[in-house]
Amino acid sequence: MRRRVLVAILSVTAIAIVLFGVPLAIVVERFVDDDATLRVERQAVLASREVPADFATGNDPVELPTNDDGIVFALYGADGALITGIGPSQADAATAKALGNQVVDVEITGARVVAVPVAADERVIGVIRAEQSTAASDARTRKILALLGGLALGVIAIGAAIGWILAGRLARPVRLLRDAAVQLGDGDFTIDVPRSRVPELDEAAQAMTATALRLDDLVTRERAFSADASHQLRTPLAGLRAAIETELEFPRPDPTIVLHEAISDIDRLERTITELLTIARTSKIAASPIALADVLADVESTWQRRFAGANRALTIAPARYTPTIRGNAPMLRHALDVLLDNALRHGAGEVCITHTITDDAVTVTVSDEGSGFVTGAESPDDLNSWNTSGSIHGLGLPLAQRLIEAMPGRLTIPHSGPRPRIDIVLQRTVPAHSGPG
Repeated sequence: MRRRVLVAILSVTAIAIVLFGVPLAIVVERFVDDDATLRVERQAVLASREVPADFATGNDPVELPTNDDGIVFALYGADGALITGIGPSQADAATAKALGNQVVDVEITGARVVAVPVAADERVIGVIRAEQSTAASDARTRKILALLGGLALGVIAIGAAIGWILAGRLARPVRLLRDAAVQLGDGDFTIDVPRSRVPELDEAAQAMTATALRLDDLVTRERAFSADASHQLRTPLAGLRAAIETELEFPRPDPTIVLHEAISDIDRLERTITELLTIARTSKIAASPIALADVLADVESTWQRRFAGANRALTIAPARYTPTIRGNAPMLRHALDVLLDNALRHGAGEVCITHTITDDAVTVTVSDEGSGFVTGAESPDDLNSWNTSGSIHGLGLPLAQRLIEAMPGRLTIPHSGPRPRIDIVLQRTVPAHSGPG
């Protein structure tokens, strides 16, 4: 690119020099010729004034002037014969034309000739012919043209320097864009192209950076779906498998019972996949009023049988009179599924889901009788660092936190020791002081 920009700038510079320099050279050459002709003509006029009126009849010789410009003079009579001076013995074409009472200037091979008529009593009595070599004017013309040529070369050199700098300035951000595109193609979405103060390139860089952010968000959400799906589908699939294996080992009189239970579990799996896809592929989840009682009833219908199969108790406090809360019902249900799955796998004793109501929020608390959390984290808020011998394990708590924060809401751990508690704080749709909820 640098070479192309440089060639383009030099081409434009050369064309400009040609379009401007050639006419200028022609004008300069004509100016030098006209100036030299004017000088010769002036000297010829001065010489004609020194010729006496009776030169043709008088006996005194006519003395023509001399000068340092290399001009030679000749005096011709009215009949065209050379009287004195240096010139042809008979009047040439220019001299003969001057006898018609007009100043004539012509250029012959290697010389410039000016013929000026000599008048007396309002009639032409002779002609002064002045001749000068064109060598001096030609040398002057060549000197000026050489100066113009040097100036043109200087302009081309300056244009080349400017072109080189400009090409480098343009090539660098283009290379940065190229490198960013390669980086983006390799899967690195953290590109940040520096601004170049070239509007078009900066707009392209901004567009590429925005595209990288969108791709990063998309890939992150797709990866989140993979991780969430593997976490959320593992337990119901294991339960479905266990139920079928149990039925095969200890068949009941009515085999359709297990089939209906399997179909119900499959429906839940399909709904889970659909909801997780929606959550993963939607950059911003729209908040809507949630009836907590409906969510808890759905959670209870899903998990009571599983806890009963593990000889564990699941107690969910009724929420029939709770105010509506702001958020997303599937996301809240999945967050509770995560916490209950961890409590069932890694906790102990009874698992309780309770709720408390304040003027601005509804707090849902999940607790069990396990030994609590074991962590090396400096703060309970550092959720990604939790390991467990209690009720939280693996992707569980970070996943639940991400789901709650996207609603939006807040997940906190008020107690991480024995009998741990996890709170989900959600906003009420209508605060208590604003009217009935």
